[in-house]
Amino acid sequence: MTPFLSLTDATFRLGDRLVFENTSLSFKRDHQWAVIGENGSGKSLFGDALRGRLPLVHGDLQYHFKPPAGLSHEECLGHVSFEDRKANVHETVVQSRWNSFEEEGALTVRAFLSYEQVMEINPFEVSADHAKAKLAFERRFRRAISLLDVQPFLDRTLLSLSNGETQRVQLARALCLPLRLLILDEPFNGLDVAIRNHFRTVLGRLMQTPLRVLLITARVEEIPDRISHLSVVHECQVIAAGPRKNVLSRPEVRKVFKKPQRISIGKTRALENREKNSHPACEELVRLQNVTVRYGTATILSSINWTVQAGESWALLGPNGSGKTTLLSLILGDNPQAYMNDVVVFGKRRGSGESIWEIKKFIGWVSPELHVHFDHSATCLEVVESGFHDSIGLFEPATPRQRTAARRWLKEFQLLEFARKPLFALSAGLQRMVLLARALVKNPRLLILDEPCQGLDAAHRDFFAREIDTLLRSGSVTAIYVTHRPEEIPRSIKRVLKLTSRTGKAA
Repeated sequence: MTPFLSLTDATFRLGDRLVFENTSLSFKRDHQWAVIGENGSGKSLFGDALRGRLPLVHGDLQYHFKPPAGLSHEECLGHVSFEDRKANVHETVVQSRWNSFEEEGALTVRAFLSYEQVMEINPFEVSADHAKAKLAFERRFRRAISLLDVQPFLDRTLLSLSNGETQRVQLARALCLPLRLLILDEPFNGLDVAIRNHFRTVLGRLMQTPLRVLLITARVEEIPDRISHLSVVHECQVIAAGPRKNVLSRPEVRKVFKKPQRISIGKTRALENREKNSHPACEELVRLQNVTVRYGTATILSSINWTVQAGESWALLGPNGSGKTTLLSLILGDNPQAYMNDVVVFGKRRGSGESIWEIKKFIGWVSPELHVHFDHSATCLEVVESGFHDSIGLFEPATPRQRTAARRWLKEFQLLEFARKPLFALSAGLQRMVLLARALVKNPRLLILDEPCQGLDAAHRDFFAREIDTLLRSGSVTAIYVTHRPEEIPRSIKRVLKLTSRTGKAA
């Protein structure tokens, strides 16, 4: 069988260092590949190398397929990842949330997936080639909508979508392009059980078409059955590649994925040394009464009643689209509809004259939505220090006390070596650990964790759960933990609020 993509003695450059030195691989047309590795291994970087995003300084990278007329090989390589969602959907969502209560003029999913938007075409352009290209696009569009079951929310706005629904839309957008290879980086992140199972079926169908799919993941257990070959990345080197069964049985690979890897935790030093903060005296941290949120004709939350008492941590569960992230935005004050509802946080009702910042200083927050808005130049230390000001970026110098506390939490998570590195120079999993340090640095009374384990490998997930358990057992913080994976919920969390699909009601 002829190759589809091949590397021959290839070496790439990342900044001032060489990566994936002397790598030789051949992805055959009848093979299905996945790239696996622990957090910080360079697996996403390897995906960038394969699609020509890193300078090739030695050897050869070849694409053994013919691109459509007028397109380069690189333009036929699609990529869906956290970074794609950062650049596209989330910026629109956050702006829309504050600019409109009724979403007048907000971008709909149908418009986001239109020919003009996806292909970046002038809508006034008319030509025979243009008409032919548009017909081909329409075929891809219908197939993508059907595969990913996007039809039910085509006429909704991007604002009204959950994180999981947004991810499906982003993948549909990629499938609307004339691709030959689609690289999916952690595609199961943010998806509920039903959608994950559906997505595996979708991947199976895609793998039966001429389109090739390359999966990148830290979760070996999530690799679809149809994946026949694996490439294992460790410290920016390919340490093993070949048939799936053979690769997973190799000692060097088993060593990489053995739990725990580089993470170990004994007594929590940062917890012992946490600076005392003046917390509100109330025992009722959050109270929602008959809360309803609508965007246009779409009801996201309906008649929600919920009280969170100090020391009573909760898991907030529900399928994609049930309103979990919207509910959290009401508590955080990041949604203007908080002021149209009976939302009380730390004893103060939203809209009663309280400052958002007075409330936020007692809340630590980790979420995909927060993650995407940091500037690429922000260092890990600056990101953690920004937690004292609840700002996306550091706009005033940290005090010596604040800097000491920030460094202490980075050290606790074994991230101090990255203090001066930009946040986005780290792997997605390590970035999430930095954001956890940011959430904890100010000694919050309420900790909101929205899908905090997205992108974490097994060792870091285990570490994260134990760290949160330690915090909750100390009694100094109450958590609201959102996840689609019940097995990741820390053991100290005993209470559950479950929202139902479509209706936004409590189960």
